[in-house]
Amino acid sequence: MIFKMVHAHILRLPSVFIFSLSVFLGIFLAAIFHRYRVSDILPSQLEISHSLSYLRWLQSINISFPSLDDDKTKMTVSETSFLKNKVRVLCFVMPQYKDSSSLLAYFGAGPGGGPSFDAASAIVKTWGRRCNKLVFFGHSPRIRPPGVSVLPIRNGVAGSWNALREALVQVAVSYQDSYEWFLKVDLETYVIVENLRYYLAIFDAAQPHYFGHVYETWDSQYNAGEAGLVLSRGALRKLHNSFIKGLCDGDSRSGDVGLGRCLADIGISPSDTRDSRGRGRFLALDLEEHLVQKDSLWRNSYWTKSRYKTGEGPHCCSDFAVTFHAQANTIYILEYLVYHLKPFGISTPLVPLH
Repeated sequence: MIFKMVHAHILRLPSVFIFSLSVFLGIFLAAIFHRYRVSDILPSQLEISHSLSYLRWLQSINISFPSLDDDKTKMTVSETSFLKNKVRVLCFVMPQYKDSSSLLAYFGAGPGGGPSFDAASAIVKTWGRRCNKLVFFGHSPRIRPPGVSVLPIRNGVAGSWNALREALVQVAVSYQDSYEWFLKVDLETYVIVENLRYYLAIFDAAQPHYFGHVYETWDSQYNAGEAGLVLSRGALRKLHNSFIKGLCDGDSRSGDVGLGRCLADIGISPSDTRDSRGRGRFLALDLEEHLVQKDSLWRNSYWTKSRYKTGEGPHCCSDFAVTFHAQANTIYILEYLVYHLKPFGISTPLVPLH
Protein backbone atom coordinates (compact mmCIF):
# COMPACT_ATOMS: atom_id res chain seq x y z
CA MET A 1 0.00 0.00 0.00
CA ILE A 2 2.80 2.43 0.96
CA PHE A 3 4.70 1.54 -2.22
CA LYS A 4 1.65 2.31 -4.39
CA MET A 5 1.19 5.70 -2.66
CA VAL A 6 4.87 6.62 -3.21
CA HIS A 7 4.72 5.44 -6.83
CA ALA A 8 1.57 7.49 -7.50
CA HIS A 9 3.19 10.55 -5.90
CA ILE A 10 6.28 10.19 -8.10
CA LEU A 11 4.12 9.92 -11.24
CA ARG A 12 2.58 13.30 -10.42
CA LEU A 13 6.05 14.98 -10.33
CA PRO A 14 7.20 16.90 -13.42
CA SER A 15 9.19 14.74 -15.83
CA VAL A 16 12.07 17.25 -15.85
CA PHE A 17 12.44 16.93 -12.08
CA ILE A 18 12.42 13.13 -12.27
CA PHE A 19 15.07 13.19 -15.01
CA SER A 20 17.28 15.60 -13.03
CA LEU A 21 16.95 13.48 -9.89
CA SER A 22 17.91 10.35 -11.82
CA VAL A 23 20.99 12.04 -13.30
CA PHE A 24 22.07 13.26 -9.84
CA LEU A 25 21.66 9.83 -8.27
CA GLY A 26 23.54 8.22 -11.15
CA ILE A 27 26.49 10.59 -10.78
CA PHE A 28 26.48 10.16 -6.99
CA LEU A 29 26.52 6.34 -7.17
CA ALA A 30 29.17 6.37 -9.90
CA ALA A 31 31.39 8.58 -7.75
CA ILE A 32 31.02 6.23 -4.78
CA PHE A 33 31.82 3.21 -6.95
CA HIS A 34 34.81 4.96 -8.50
CA ARG A 35 36.18 5.92 -5.07
CA TYR A 36 35.82 2.35 -3.89
CA ARG A 37 37.59 0.98 -6.92
CA VAL A 38 40.38 3.55 -6.79
CA SER A 39 41.37 2.28 -3.34
CA ASP A 40 42.34 -1.00 -5.01
CA ILE A 41 44.48 0.64 -7.70
CA LEU A 42 48.22 1.17 -7.51
CA PRO A 43 48.74 4.26 -5.31
CA SER A 44 52.32 5.01 -6.27
CA GLN A 45 53.72 6.67 -9.35
CA LEU A 46 54.42 3.29 -10.95
CA GLU A 47 51.72 2.42 -13.49
CA ILE A 48 52.58 -1.28 -13.55
CA SER A 49 53.15 -3.68 -10.71
CA HIS A 50 56.53 -3.79 -9.03
CA SER A 51 56.92 -7.50 -9.74
CA LEU A 52 56.50 -6.93 -13.48
CA SER A 53 59.00 -4.06 -13.35
CA TYR A 54 61.40 -6.36 -11.53
CA LEU A 55 61.06 -9.09 -14.16
CA ARG A 56 61.69 -6.54 -16.89
CA TRP A 57 64.77 -5.35 -15.02
CA LEU A 58 66.09 -8.93 -14.89
CA GLN A 59 65.49 -9.30 -18.62
CA SER A 60 67.34 -6.04 -19.28
CA ILE A 61 70.47 -7.53 -17.70
CA ASN A 62 69.99 -10.91 -19.43
CA ILE A 63 68.83 -12.84 -16.38
CA SER A 64 65.93 -15.30 -16.50
CA PHE A 65 64.37 -17.89 -14.22
CA PRO A 66 64.87 -21.58 -15.04
CA SER A 67 61.87 -23.59 -16.17
CA LEU A 68 60.74 -26.73 -14.38
CA ASP A 69 62.56 -28.84 -16.98
CA ASP A 70 65.91 -27.08 -16.64
CA ASP A 71 68.83 -28.79 -14.96
CA LYS A 72 68.97 -27.21 -11.50
CA THR A 73 72.58 -28.37 -11.06
CA LYS A 74 73.62 -25.75 -13.62
CA MET A 75 72.41 -22.94 -11.38
CA THR A 76 75.47 -21.35 -9.81
CA VAL A 77 73.92 -18.61 -7.68
CA SER A 78 70.65 -18.04 -5.83
CA GLU A 79 68.50 -15.01 -6.54
CA THR A 80 69.26 -13.69 -3.05
CA SER A 81 73.02 -13.94 -3.61
CA PHE A 82 72.68 -12.41 -7.06
CA LEU A 83 70.80 -9.40 -5.68
CA LYS A 84 73.31 -8.99 -2.84
CA ASN A 85 76.08 -8.54 -5.39
CA LYS A 86 74.00 -6.47 -7.81
CA VAL A 87 72.13 -4.20 -5.37
CA ARG A 88 74.77 -3.25 -2.80
CA VAL A 89 73.39 -1.76 0.40
CA LEU A 90 75.27 -0.05 3.20
CA CYS A 91 73.24 -0.07 6.43
CA PHE A 92 74.08 2.51 9.09
CA VAL A 93 72.55 2.57 12.54
CA MET A 94 72.05 5.75 14.55
CA PRO A 95 71.65 5.91 18.35
CA GLN A 96 68.26 7.15 19.47
CA TYR A 97 69.19 8.71 22.79
CA LYS A 98 72.09 10.69 24.18
CA ASP A 99 74.78 8.41 25.63
CA SER A 100 72.75 5.36 24.64
CA SER A 101 73.49 2.44 26.94
CA SER A 102 72.89 0.11 23.98
CA LEU A 103 75.87 1.61 22.21
CA LEU A 104 77.99 1.21 25.32
CA ALA A 105 77.03 -2.40 25.96
CA TYR A 106 76.96 -3.51 22.33
CA PHE A 107 77.95 -7.06 21.59
CA GLY A 108 79.28 -8.59 24.81
CA ALA A 109 77.66 -10.22 27.79
CA GLY A 110 74.93 -8.50 29.73
CA PRO A 111 74.92 -7.71 33.47
CA GLY A 112 76.36 -10.51 35.56
CA GLY A 113 77.86 -12.26 32.56
CA GLY A 114 74.52 -13.29 31.08
CA PRO A 115 73.50 -12.87 27.43
CA SER A 116 73.11 -9.34 26.12
CA PHE A 117 69.74 -8.39 24.67
CA ASP A 118 70.51 -4.82 23.66
CA ALA A 119 69.38 -3.71 20.23
CA ALA A 120 72.87 -3.27 18.76
CA SER A 121 73.77 -6.86 19.57
CA ALA A 122 70.45 -8.07 18.16
CA ILE A 123 71.04 -6.26 14.87
CA VAL A 124 74.54 -7.71 14.45
CA LYS A 125 73.31 -11.25 15.14
CA THR A 126 70.28 -11.05 12.84
CA TRP A 127 69.48 -8.81 9.87
CA GLY A 128 72.71 -6.79 9.99
CA ARG A 129 74.63 -9.77 8.60
CA ARG A 130 72.73 -9.47 5.32
CA CYS A 131 73.81 -5.91 4.55
CA ASN A 132 76.81 -5.52 2.26
CA LYS A 133 78.26 -3.24 4.93
CA LEU A 134 77.06 -2.53 8.47
CA VAL A 135 78.10 0.65 10.29
CA PHE A 136 77.15 1.90 13.75
CA PHE A 137 77.47 5.49 14.90
CA GLY A 138 78.02 6.19 18.59
CA HIS A 139 80.44 5.20 21.32
CA SER A 140 83.00 2.67 20.20
CA PRO A 141 82.89 -0.55 22.30
CA ARG A 142 85.96 -2.42 23.42
CA ILE A 143 84.78 -5.65 21.79
CA ARG A 144 83.10 -5.87 18.40
CA PRO A 145 82.49 -8.64 15.83
CA PRO A 146 84.77 -8.77 12.77
CA GLY A 147 83.63 -6.55 9.94
CA VAL A 148 81.47 -4.22 12.07
CA SER A 149 82.46 -0.56 12.02
CA VAL A 150 81.65 1.81 14.87
CA LEU A 151 82.20 5.46 13.94
CA PRO A 152 82.08 8.28 16.50
CA ILE A 153 79.63 11.17 16.46
CA ARG A 154 81.44 14.16 17.91
CA ASN A 155 78.73 16.81 17.64
CA GLY A 156 75.08 17.00 18.48
CA VAL A 157 72.63 14.99 20.52
CA ALA A 158 71.66 11.53 19.28
CA GLY A 159 68.55 11.79 17.15
CA SER A 160 69.25 15.40 16.13
CA TRP A 161 69.88 16.76 12.64
CA ASN A 162 73.38 17.76 13.78
CA ALA A 163 74.22 14.14 14.56
CA LEU A 164 72.64 12.72 11.40
CA ARG A 165 74.33 15.37 9.23
CA GLU A 166 77.72 14.42 10.66
CA ALA A 167 77.02 10.73 10.06
CA LEU A 168 75.94 11.39 6.47
CA VAL A 169 79.17 13.28 5.79
CA GLN A 170 81.21 10.32 7.06
CA VAL A 171 79.17 7.85 5.00
CA ALA A 172 79.52 9.99 1.86
CA VAL A 173 83.27 10.51 2.24
CA SER A 174 84.08 6.88 3.05
CA TYR A 175 81.50 4.80 1.20
CA GLN A 176 79.50 6.58 -1.52
CA ASP A 177 81.62 5.12 -4.35
CA SER A 178 81.45 1.57 -2.99
CA TYR A 179 77.69 1.09 -2.58
CA GLU A 180 74.57 2.02 -4.53
CA TRP A 181 72.12 2.39 -1.65
CA PHE A 182 72.33 3.68 1.92
CA LEU A 183 69.85 2.53 4.57
CA LYS A 184 69.63 4.63 7.73
CA VAL A 185 67.84 3.07 10.72
CA ASP A 186 67.52 3.62 14.44
CA LEU A 187 68.58 0.95 16.90
CA GLU A 188 65.03 -0.34 17.36
CA THR A 189 64.48 -1.53 13.80
CA TYR A 190 64.13 -4.87 12.05
CA VAL A 191 64.95 -5.05 8.35
CA ILE A 192 64.22 -7.77 5.79
CA VAL A 193 67.18 -6.92 3.60
CA GLU A 194 66.21 -9.27 0.76
CA ASN A 195 62.90 -7.42 0.36
CA LEU A 196 64.76 -4.12 0.39
CA ARG A 197 66.99 -5.23 -2.49
CA TYR A 198 63.99 -6.56 -4.39
CA TYR A 199 62.28 -3.18 -4.05
CA LEU A 200 65.37 -1.15 -4.97
CA ALA A 201 66.50 -3.28 -7.92
CA ILE A 202 64.28 -1.55 -10.50
CA PHE A 203 65.51 1.97 -9.63
CA ASP A 204 68.59 3.73 -10.98
CA ALA A 205 70.84 4.41 -8.00
CA ALA A 206 72.60 7.19 -9.89
CA GLN A 207 69.37 9.21 -9.71
CA PRO A 208 68.32 10.94 -6.47
CA HIS A 209 65.88 8.65 -4.63
CA TYR A 210 64.58 9.04 -1.07
CA PHE A 211 62.49 6.09 0.18
CA GLY A 212 60.70 5.29 3.44
CA HIS A 213 57.37 5.98 5.14
CA VAL A 214 56.34 9.55 4.40
CA TYR A 215 55.18 11.87 7.20
CA GLU A 216 53.65 15.22 6.36
CA THR A 217 53.41 18.40 8.42
CA TRP A 218 52.06 21.80 7.44
CA ASP A 219 55.43 22.87 6.04
CA SER A 220 57.34 19.73 5.07
CA GLN A 221 57.36 16.07 4.03
CA TYR A 222 59.97 13.65 5.37
CA ASN A 223 60.51 9.93 5.90
CA ALA A 224 59.87 8.69 9.44
CA GLY A 225 63.04 7.69 11.25
CA GLU A 226 61.20 4.88 13.08
CA ALA A 227 60.61 3.10 9.75
CA GLY A 228 64.12 3.55 8.41
CA LEU A 229 64.90 5.47 5.23
CA VAL A 230 66.93 4.87 2.09
CA LEU A 231 69.05 7.23 0.00
CA SER A 232 70.40 6.36 -3.42
CA ARG A 233 73.99 7.13 -4.31
CA GLY A 234 72.69 9.97 -6.46
CA ALA A 235 70.78 11.48 -3.54
CA LEU A 236 73.70 11.09 -1.13
CA ARG A 237 76.12 12.69 -3.58
CA LYS A 238 73.79 15.63 -4.16
CA LEU A 239 73.26 15.97 -0.41
CA HIS A 240 76.98 15.90 0.33
CA ASN A 241 77.62 18.57 -2.31
CA SER A 242 75.06 20.78 -0.57
CA PHE A 243 76.97 20.34 2.71
CA ILE A 244 80.22 21.34 0.99
CA LYS A 245 78.53 24.49 -0.31
CA GLY A 246 77.46 25.41 3.22
CA LEU A 247 73.78 24.57 2.72
CA CYS A 248 71.60 22.65 5.18
CA ASP A 249 73.48 23.76 8.28
CA GLY A 250 72.90 21.65 11.36
CA ASP A 251 70.35 22.68 13.97
CA SER A 252 68.51 21.19 16.94
CA ARG A 253 65.55 19.73 15.06
CA SER A 254 65.12 15.96 14.79
CA GLY A 255 67.26 14.16 12.25
CA ASP A 256 64.49 12.83 10.00
CA VAL A 257 62.75 16.23 9.80
CA GLY A 258 66.04 18.01 9.12
CA LEU A 259 66.98 15.54 6.39
CA GLY A 260 63.59 15.86 4.71
CA ARG A 261 63.78 19.66 4.65
CA CYS A 262 67.36 19.67 3.42
CA LEU A 263 66.52 17.26 0.59
CA ALA A 264 63.48 19.34 -0.33
CA ASP A 265 65.72 22.42 -0.61
CA ILE A 266 67.83 20.63 -3.24
CA GLY A 267 64.85 19.23 -5.14
CA ILE A 268 64.52 15.69 -3.71
CA SER A 269 61.13 14.58 -2.38
CA PRO A 270 60.13 11.36 -0.56
CA SER A 271 58.40 8.74 -2.71
CA ASP A 272 55.28 6.69 -2.13
CA THR A 273 56.64 3.21 -1.36
CA ARG A 274 53.38 1.32 -0.82
CA ASP A 275 52.78 -1.81 -2.86
CA SER A 276 50.18 -2.20 -5.62
CA ARG A 277 47.45 -2.85 -3.01
CA GLY A 278 48.26 0.20 -0.91
CA ARG A 279 50.03 -1.74 1.84
CA GLY A 280 53.09 -0.36 3.61
CA ARG A 281 56.66 -1.51 3.00
CA PHE A 282 58.41 0.73 5.53
CA LEU A 283 56.50 0.42 8.82
CA ALA A 284 57.04 2.94 11.61
CA LEU A 285 55.20 1.05 14.37
CA ASP A 286 55.73 -2.26 16.08
CA LEU A 287 54.17 -5.07 14.07
CA GLU A 288 51.57 -5.57 16.80
CA GLU A 289 50.51 -1.92 16.48
CA HIS A 290 49.91 -2.39 12.77
CA LEU A 291 48.10 -5.70 13.06
CA VAL A 292 46.00 -5.13 16.20
CA GLN A 293 43.79 -2.04 16.44
CA LYS A 294 44.65 0.01 19.50
CA ASP A 295 43.87 3.52 20.65
CA SER A 296 47.27 4.91 21.61
CA LEU A 297 48.64 8.43 21.21
CA TRP A 298 51.55 7.16 19.10
CA ARG A 299 49.21 5.24 16.83
CA ASN A 300 46.92 8.25 16.41
CA SER A 301 49.96 10.41 15.64
CA TYR A 302 51.09 7.87 13.05
CA TRP A 303 47.76 7.99 11.23
CA THR A 304 47.58 11.77 11.44
CA LYS A 305 51.06 12.38 10.06
CA SER A 306 51.19 9.67 7.37
CA ARG A 307 51.12 11.19 3.89
CA TYR A 308 50.12 7.91 2.21
CA LYS A 309 47.60 5.93 4.25
CA THR A 310 47.78 2.17 4.69
CA GLY A 311 45.22 -0.33 5.90
CA GLU A 312 44.83 -1.90 9.32
CA GLY A 313 45.03 -5.49 10.46
CA PRO A 314 46.35 -8.02 7.89
CA HIS A 315 45.96 -5.38 5.16
CA CYS A 316 48.46 -3.05 6.85
CA CYS A 317 51.63 -4.50 5.50
CA SER A 318 53.01 -5.61 2.18
CA ASP A 319 53.87 -9.27 1.61
CA PHE A 320 57.32 -7.88 0.83
CA ALA A 321 57.57 -5.49 3.78
CA VAL A 322 61.04 -4.05 4.37
CA THR A 323 61.19 -2.61 7.89
CA PHE A 324 59.42 -2.81 11.24
CA HIS A 325 60.00 -0.79 14.35
CA ALA A 326 61.15 -3.38 16.90
CA GLN A 327 62.90 -3.58 20.25
CA ALA A 328 65.71 -6.05 20.85
CA ASN A 329 63.61 -9.03 21.96
CA THR A 330 61.21 -8.51 19.06
CA ILE A 331 64.13 -8.44 16.62
CA TYR A 332 65.00 -12.00 17.65
CA ILE A 333 61.35 -13.08 17.40
CA LEU A 334 60.96 -11.63 13.89
CA GLU A 335 64.22 -13.26 12.81
CA TYR A 336 62.84 -16.66 13.79
CA LEU A 337 59.44 -16.11 12.20
CA VAL A 338 60.81 -14.79 8.91
CA TYR A 339 63.81 -17.07 8.35
CA HIS A 340 63.27 -20.24 10.37
CA LEU A 341 59.60 -21.06 10.94
CA LYS A 342 58.12 -23.08 8.06
CA PRO A 343 54.59 -24.54 7.82
CA PHE A 344 54.95 -28.09 6.57
CA GLY A 345 53.85 -29.05 3.08
CA ILE A 346 52.61 -25.79 1.59
CA SER A 347 55.57 -25.38 -0.76
CA THR A 348 56.19 -29.03 -1.60
CA PRO A 349 54.34 -30.25 -4.72
CA LEU A 350 53.17 -33.84 -4.75
CA VAL A 351 53.73 -35.77 -7.97
CA PRO A 352 51.35 -38.70 -8.62
CA LEU A 353 53.04 -42.09 -8.96
CA HIS A 354 52.27 -43.99 -12.17
